[in-house]
Amino acid sequence: MSKTLFKEIKKALISLQPEGIAGHALKRVTTLTAMVSGMIAKKSCHLNALGSGLQQDINDASRETAAKRFVENKYTDYSLHYLPYLTQLLVSIVGKLSQDEGLCLVIDGSQMGTSHVALMVSLVYQKRSIPIYWLVKAGKKGHFPTDMHLDIMRKVAQRLKPILAKGISITLLGDGEFDSLDLQKLCRKELGWQYVFRTACDTMLYENGDMFEPKTLILEPTLSILDEKEPFIFIPSVDFSIHRYPDVHFLYWHDKDIYDKPLYLVSSLDDPFDIMYFYKKRFAIETLFKDLKSRGFNLHKNRLTTALALFNLILIAA
Repeated sequence: MSKTLFKEIKKALISLQPEGIAGHALKRVTTLTAMVSGMIAKKSCHLNALGSGLQQDINDASRETAAKRFVENKYTDYSLHYLPYLTQLLVSIVGKLSQDEGLCLVIDGSQMGTSHVALMVSLVYQKRSIPIYWLVKAGKKGHFPTDMHLDIMRKVAQRLKPILAKGISITLLGDGEFDSLDLQKLCRKELGWQYVFRTACDTMLYENGDMFEPKTLILEPTLSILDEKEPFIFIPSVDFSIHRYPDVHFLYWHDKDIYDKPLYLVSSLDDPFDIMYFYKKRFAIETLFKDLKSRGFNLHKNRLTTALALFNLILIAA
């Protein structure tokens, strides 16, 4: 293992800690440095790769045991091992925003390990995506319950609150799993955030009291057309779902360079061009998942068996 890589990472992490760091805090940073440098050097999330970053003169079995102890330790804590560095990064990003710029968050899920899935919220920045917070549960890839959507968004909001200057807008993006009435209400009423979510082709929507489903719409030349490659239909202030949640804006949009079929989007934004602009950013989280998995550290192939261990493994990669 390269001692230079270890020293560079440790120096960077210590620079973001309070001056004069010592004792348990310094030990914590040193261990985290070892795990991160091992993962980077080996381009792998396996325990033997993580343990290779340790600077002690110990055998391979001991290194793997130490790595296993780190990822399975309940005291490997997000607030201590990740949030301080994330906070510094967010402060820097917010400081570069112009007066009318806001932040864009994406929520999505992905398989992590052979028997777990992670629900993650990330920040889109310069065409990349930065993990903000994540939850892990046992199971194969599939939808997460709405309660988990609400839980993770409240946790994200709590972590962003002390960082963000008052007045900075936040827009949340998600695919068709995240268009629930509860999550829309949370964004609008509790958090004060904008959102753009994909919705299903058979979602019940109401325009002036008349019910329609997105799949029944037919694009005609007389309707609003962006251009031949990106036709759209924008219907403002519809009522959403059988519960008739009011003032949701609907967009039928078909970017033929990207999608074989049209997208059906619901949003709190009242401008179709804003809705398109933001939703294009959603795919930054797909890039992030590839960075963590197939073209990065192969987090989808590890053999860890608990949600805690997977959570901490993602922490190291993040």
